[in-house]
Amino acid sequence: MKIIDVKADNLTIPYPGEVRPAWQPGLVVSSHNFTLVRVTTDEGITGFAGTSGHVAGTVLGQVRPYLLGEDPFATERLARIYRHAGSGLWCIDMALWDIIGKAANLPLYRLWGHYRNRVQAYASAVEMGTPEDRAELALHYQALGFNAMKLRLHNERIADDMEFIDACIKATEGKMGFMVDANQATNLPSPERGVVWDYPRALRTARELEARSVLWLEEPLSRYDFDNLIRLREATEIAISGGEKNMGLHEFRWLIEQGVYDIIQPDAAMSEGVSQLRKIAAMAEIYKRQFVPHHSMSGIGLAAALHLCCIFPGTTWLELMYEPKTRTIECYQQLGGIIESKIWIGPDGFVAAPEGPGLGVVINEKRIKKYAV
Repeated sequence: MKIIDVKADNLTIPYPGEVRPAWQPGLVVSSHNFTLVRVTTDEGITGFAGTSGHVAGTVLGQVRPYLLGEDPFATERLARIYRHAGSGLWCIDMALWDIIGKAANLPLYRLWGHYRNRVQAYASAVEMGTPEDRAELALHYQALGFNAMKLRLHNERIADDMEFIDACIKATEGKMGFMVDANQATNLPSPERGVVWDYPRALRTARELEARSVLWLEEPLSRYDFDNLIRLREATEIAISGGEKNMGLHEFRWLIEQGVYDIIQPDAAMSEGVSQLRKIAAMAEIYKRQFVPHHSMSGIGLAAALHLCCIFPGTTWLELMYEPKTRTIECYQQLGGIIESKIWIGPDGFVAAPEGPGLGVVINEKRIKKYAV
């Protein structure tokens, strides 16, 4: 089998309302910019991949020429091509595994050797909002069947942050788990500086959250502040998590070997390819760390994360990013209908792995043109 074509389309999928992402203070966005990648073989099998942003030019200019004529099964050898092409192009590894799974007529989690076939999921809020609307959102998630929710908290005062978590705990009558993301390791441009945590702020916040039985505190300090992250992890009982914007196997080796985080959160579109995330999961297992992949930008990446969760024998969760009035499942996960399949929870709050071959994602290619830039 040989690769005969690589296509990439820049898409702009509108949101039904304005989105104010907590990790970019002051920013208001009205659409999701996305790049959809299709890798086709001489046996008529097409693999799909994608990532946020418009990077089709880079895919076609710096990746396509070097993949043509190659064996899609040679995932380790081909990894250098998209690794060298720049950040975010590791998503192409998803397409190769989608091809391999389709050729074997097996879903990836079965092809790789699975530990489970379903994963507990948590609802991941996008905006900071207010204590009142986050409490309403927590009730909405709970009614849908979610057992846990992630809040974004980084107000000026710790007391203000605690108002949010207390309101949500009260609204759900203590029957729902909560995670908190401080978004301190993100370096995306934003109109406002936002609140920047130092070690004392992170420590005080961690202890307040620990007293409220919060499941984990995510990205409480800057990405490479390893010394203080280790101090924080050792000084508190709450799990400390991060890693979504770390890149390359070497960085995850640092994070795991040095004990920077309790929970490792690589992203299959930003951190490395799916092939390499399997190695990170194995290393996390060896060091008794949790492996909880970041959401991976769309239903395609989410499927990759779900298959990865299924092969990890330790504690894991699947992140379902969903803000019901703005960043909906239809516009974000399903890319406005380009992805016809849907990854969603059952009544017990678990997500079943796709049983279709490869990633198990169903694509409606006729809808690509509608959103193509």
